Amino acid sequence: MKEERILIVEDDISIAENIQEILELLGYVNTDIANSANQCIKIIKKFRPDMIFMDIKLKGDKDGIELGEIVKQMVDAPLVYVTSYSDPTIIERAKRINPAGFIVKPFNTNDIHAIVEIVLYNRRTKPVSEKTTVSSTPESSYLVTDAVFIKSDNSFERVYYADIYYVGANGNMVTIFTKNREYNIRKSMKEIEEILPSQLFFRVQKSYIVHLGQIESFNTKEIMLQSGATVQVGRQYYNSFLAKLSTITES
Repeated sequence: MKEERILIVEDDISIAENIQEILELLGYVNTDIANSANQCIKIIKKFRPDMIFMDIKLKGDKDGIELGEIVKQMVDAPLVYVTSYSDPTIIERAKRINPAGFIVKPFNTNDIHAIVEIVLYNRRTKPVSEKTTVSSTPESSYLVTDAVFIKSDNSFERVYYADIYYVGANGNMVTIFTKNREYNIRKSMKEIEEILPSQLFFRVQKSYIVHLGQIESFNTKEIMLQSGATVQVGRQYYNSFLAKLSTITES
């Protein structure tokens, strides 16, 4: 029995079970199946797989490439795409995630055997210095790392990140809601998203960015902040948002 844990993300249960059966024949008995993005995120948080098979054409609000971007932030596990498509546009999108390989449907036992053995061998023999730490905090290029300076009237005011509750779009401007006041700035949400540190702030909807440390509670539709404000969560943003948080579920 081989110890590595392998996750199969595939919404076609017959294909998922086929891959699982092949892996078990090869001695990989620690396998899990996820039929959706939500299941994938929950399994990764619980089991931290060593390798992931990911269908590119997943049904739901995110395809396998978009989900792959989230997964890469969560776990340092090689990702192998399973696809029946050879569209150059799809391949170019997938390449940006730096996958460990591709398996083309229909596949056979030898195909799975070859990719698993090569990918896991490379993982086992990768020098420690090359391994990435998913939880590490990105190094900031700014000298002041706990605050941002916001121009108000004729001077720049120091605003600590801890004092920012959220940012909301306001026409062609944005409003930054903080502990002490609100700042109206003529910038786009994308520009603000690039300025604020991604380990603290996250865009949860087209019109909102929240400070993750200010969250009191949330569900699939809205986030309740410690300030008492409520912010809507966009459906296409929810899985990415959930992946940023440590959560415990009853089942």
